[in-house]
Amino acid sequence: DLNFSLFVCLPDGCRYEDALVLLLTEVLNRIQFRYNQAQLEELDDETLDDDQQTEWQRYLRQSLEVVAKVMELLPTHAFSTLFPVLQDNLEVYLGLQQFVVTSGTGHRLNITAENDCRRLHCSLRDLSSLLQAVGRLAEYFTGDVFAARFNDALTVVERLVKVTLYGSQIKLYNIETAVPSVLKPDLIDVHAQSLAALQAYAHWLAQFYSEVHRQNPEQFISLVSTALEAITPLISSKVQEKLLLSACHLLVSLATTVRPVFLISIPAVQKVFNRITDTSAQRLPDKAQVLVCRALSNVLLLPWPNLPESEQQWAVRSTNHASLVSALTRDYRQLKATASLPQRKVQLEDTKVIIHQTLSVLEDIVESVSGESTKSRQICYQSLQESVQVSLALFPAFIHQSDVTDEMLSFFLTLFQGLRVQMGVPFTEQIIQTFLNMFTREQLAESILHEGSTGCRVVEKFLKILQVVVQEPGQVFKPFLPSVISLCMEQVYPIIAERSSPDVKAELFELLFRVLHHNWRYFFKSSVLASVQRGVAEEQMENEAQFSAIMQAFGQSFLQPDIHLFKQNLFYLETLNTKQKLYHKKIFRTTMLFQFVNVLLQVLVHKSHDLLQEEIGIATYNMASVDFDGFYSAFLPEFLASCDGVDSNQKNVLGRNFKMDRDLPSFTQNVHRLVNDLRYYRLCNDSLPPGTVKL
Repeated sequence: DLNFSLFVCLPDGCRYEDALVLLLTEVLNRIQFRYNQAQLEELDDETLDDDQQTEWQRYLRQSLEVVAKVMELLPTHAFSTLFPVLQDNLEVYLGLQQFVVTSGTGHRLNITAENDCRRLHCSLRDLSSLLQAVGRLAEYFTGDVFAARFNDALTVVERLVKVTLYGSQIKLYNIETAVPSVLKPDLIDVHAQSLAALQAYAHWLAQFYSEVHRQNPEQFISLVSTALEAITPLISSKVQEKLLLSACHLLVSLATTVRPVFLISIPAVQKVFNRITDTSAQRLPDKAQVLVCRALSNVLLLPWPNLPESEQQWAVRSTNHASLVSALTRDYRQLKATASLPQRKVQLEDTKVIIHQTLSVLEDIVESVSGESTKSRQICYQSLQESVQVSLALFPAFIHQSDVTDEMLSFFLTLFQGLRVQMGVPFTEQIIQTFLNMFTREQLAESILHEGSTGCRVVEKFLKILQVVVQEPGQVFKPFLPSVISLCMEQVYPIIAERSSPDVKAELFELLFRVLHHNWRYFFKSSVLASVQRGVAEEQMENEAQFSAIMQAFGQSFLQPDIHLFKQNLFYLETLNTKQKLYHKKIFRTTMLFQFVNVLLQVLVHKSHDLLQEEIGIATYNMASVDFDGFYSAFLPEFLASCDGVDSNQKNVLGRNFKMDRDLPSFTQNVHRLVNDLRYYRLCNDSLPPGTVKL
């Protein structure tokens, strides 16, 4: 890396280019077993580090970053250096077909000599690394350079499409080999990496599509259709998961990033539709099932690029999407009839599996359209409507099964974040009311105290849903504010106030902050005219008891050891002061201001949150500056009088040394001096024999 930075600094001219090409060649040699086997075999490829990478993966990734940097600086040279190396290894892989023979149990790779097997192993490992290198360079063929580098990119993509199809057609991943523990994983990895490399060119394919869709798209159609022929045979529960997931991710990218209008009519895609909606077919593993369903849903929901609204065929696509979702949720929707009946243990476990499998798919479908056009979200909600109603009907029946309520609330949270407009006000109100009714004090206590992490997660998600609700603009959900505040302050807060419950606390205080921030007028009614006439608006206060209870909870949180909660809540108070002038409000100024200042100073004295010294100093200044006269004449003398561990003479010195400055830097300097001196006096007094100092 150091050498590399030196090369980049070289002046323009051949030395600069030659040095970079030399560097590139050397880096490519170093990641290949063909040239560097001894060193590469020493790298651990099993133990994962903190970033979930093995030593080998980290080495390869760092090397590929150097390759990418050279590509950025010298695209033509880099490509002409890398591609022939890839090509050599591809020839070996594509040539394996001639060694495939039919055996009694299937197909076998007729390469048995130990030396040949070792050479093939090295070649396949190198091909896998080079495919990753080619994938890493995909970004250097798109955008402004698309036309200039089109031919190089087309060569790569055509090659990748050919390789993926070849791998799927001759099923190298299922072939018998002489050294199955080594060569089989190699063959699977090459196939998976070729799919992943092709996926990296999805943005290039999307740009290709937008350039040619009106003229002669035959070449583009051929590339996409062939890629899909390579994917389809791999969408099977019999295929190894690594390979299956690579195929699924490529399918998702074609459906989401490229979005060609003809995708739905390709036989290979229709085959996947039939496979996924066929109840008799064996279900794919969870991750793969979710990805394939996302791809199929996106094919129908996402607007086609390069086409006007009138040509989007929404009516047909809407019908097809409804059929897809209906097939995917058939078993789930039937649960409604038996939800309230008592279930035997085996039956309950089967029901849980159906709920888990269905909601994980539906949640992902909603999430993938949450940032899309209104039309896409509308169709999505129409298709899901019945399943959403079933979920709400099932919720009370599973309130004591925290693993099920956790998944249901995850689903509802995603719905609230992505489709709340489409759900409409009456149904949204029904959902919130159901939740508020179900989460009684007893239920919350059961979830938070006895259920461990799952129960806490349930309450966190419920609070997250309420966060979305209370920040909704307009008057629609304002009627829920009293019950939301009541739930927070009378039911959740008393349970967690004296316990650590860090995650639930963080969500609760975020909800309280959002209640205040987005519903200020619920507490402070102020007319523009009044504020103009009086200069400073002394608003009419409403719901004072609730406001005071919330502020008290914030104050209590500063007395606890959780530094993350302290930082978060201090930030919330400061934000409310910046946006709403919290510290200037009469109720805060007259009844709370100096209580908060006192707590912040005590925290500094006790050194319990030293990492936040600066933030605490600034917040103390912002509070004190609302009433400097009161701070200097009343608060400071009272604070010093109440300090134990120092005598009256020391208190006088501390008071005199605190200059009456009113600017931020001087004030915070005075605060930190006061705190340090107070600590110093206490330390000295503690070290003297008892009775020496009259405290």
